[in-house]
Amino acid sequence: MYAYQLTGPNQGVYLEVDRPEPTPDEVLIRTHRVGLCGTDVEMLHGTMPYFRLGWTEYPVILGHEWSGTVEEVGSAVGTFATGDRVTGDVTIGCGDCVNCMRGLYNLCITKQEVGLCRGKDGGFAQYLTMPARHCYHLPEAVSLDDGALVEPAATVVKAIRKVGFEPGATVLVTGDGPIGLLALQAAAAYGAGWIVVSGTDAGKLAMGRKFGAHATINVADTNVTEYINDHTGGLGVDYSVEASGHPAAFEDCITATRQGGTISVVGIYERPIENLDMGVAVVRDLTICCSVASPNAFEQTLRLMATGKLQVAPLVTHVLDLAEAEKAFEIQRSQPEKRIKIHLQPPALA
Repeated sequence: MYAYQLTGPNQGVYLEVDRPEPTPDEVLIRTHRVGLCGTDVEMLHGTMPYFRLGWTEYPVILGHEWSGTVEEVGSAVGTFATGDRVTGDVTIGCGDCVNCMRGLYNLCITKQEVGLCRGKDGGFAQYLTMPARHCYHLPEAVSLDDGALVEPAATVVKAIRKVGFEPGATVLVTGDGPIGLLALQAAAAYGAGWIVVSGTDAGKLAMGRKFGAHATINVADTNVTEYINDHTGGLGVDYSVEASGHPAAFEDCITATRQGGTISVVGIYERPIENLDMGVAVVRDLTICCSVASPNAFEQTLRLMATGKLQVAPLVTHVLDLAEAEKAFEIQRSQPEKRIKIHLQPPALA
């Protein structure tokens, strides 16, 4: 089969590799589409925190945002059949540790992450294998194209469920990329009363307004905290969702969230934040709630997508062949104003 494999920092190759074989509890999936994520860029550059933690190394086949069709089922699998349309978790837990037993398989101490860590290759290939317990049927109302956006959507659904904000809450979303635009929609679906999105791109902020943002802030010409204070009587928002991975945005969340409020952090930072004054967060009595991956959120996310409460198709601005992966990375780097989500399609099978 053909795949795109990272071989070192800023080094990748499109090549032919052996097709993986499913174990008895796995399914073999023919990849339909796979998304290019910000974490894939960090993997390319070697700046992903997993390298610093010793959880990953090259070579690796990327791709944790995927959709596909079941090609073959392991002998112990009874929940899927050949031809089923599926997507799946990014995190694969051992199933036996204390965190997995609590349903927190994203915190499994020996976890694998698809296309990211501990040797589990992902969907930048014609095929991938997945444990059946980590796969999900796509409902009829969710296309295979849209199925490749279930994982990032589930990431924000999980983050918002984790902080558990009440209906009518005021919410700031920092970041106008795909995670920010999905977080906006998820916040609305869970009953937020007033949602503001901050970012740097006029076109993406306009899309945010179409998705239901009550206001948007272009940080190039407007101070986020001053705007929030002006529109909340100086109180600040009840909740902030930091979806950009930019230090300045995290600082905006600290100063724009009301005293006693909560910040949900879903952006992943390529490097440590320097000169961050955590004392301000302490004296404001803020709760900072970090969230990674999407355990136990896929089924709810699929329901939100199937009912139109999460609109993902407008986020896809580019669809390229898998052989054009290097071009996709270049578009991601050099054309931020023209791209939101880039999808790759493996070649048709001979």
